[in-house]
Amino acid sequence: MVKAWWQALLALIFPARCPACNRWTDVPGWCPACIAQIAKPRQVALLLHKLRWLDECLTVTDYTGSVQRLIRDIKFRRMTRQAAKLSQLLRCAIAADRYGDIDYVVPVPLHAERLRERGFNQTERIFKPWSSDCALVWREALIRTRPTAPQWQLDLKQRRKNIKGAFAVTRPELIQEKRILLVDDIFTSGQTMEECAKVLKQAGAVTVKGLALASGAR
Repeated sequence: MVKAWWQALLALIFPARCPACNRWTDVPGWCPACIAQIAKPRQVALLLHKLRWLDECLTVTDYTGSVQRLIRDIKFRRMTRQAAKLSQLLRCAIAADRYGDIDYVVPVPLHAERLRERGFNQTERIFKPWSSDCALVWREALIRTRPTAPQWQLDLKQRRKNIKGAFAVTRPELIQEKRILLVDDIFTSGQTMEECAKVLKQAGAVTVKGLALASGAR
């Protein structure tokens, strides 16, 4: 009761602005008009991207405008408070029961060096609250076994080489016969998710579906 009262008081004193249109909103986060325009989930054409280990992949929105700015704020300016806005976008775009058949939500991991440098995994900050709201089990089942160059700097051939063999399953016995939802902040060529799906399938996962917040695919 006290927490709800305090949050209401803060909202009255410091009203929130929509990160897309900058208008005042009744609750922290996006205004309804911008949510309706931005949150447009679509299935990735796996054959077009020549992805064979992923069973399907959904992206919530495009990697442009306010979404791009918020993701960059989190990753490069360490503005972790922005993650709550992206989690809200997920809640509005993806029905809570859409992935009711999933056993685990597994994030694409950072390498240990990158994690120490940044201090957090942005994918976890964005997706973990959403997975909790959907009553889905969060499991950090993957590790990145070696540092890799940022994928956006590379062409497709270089991306495949860069990411090949870069992931491993931490406890394969927990993955056997499981249905996995693999999550990441950005989908471009799909090579990162594909490599993660490969090692999950090789560890015995029955299905690996992908879910990315933003699509930078060309």
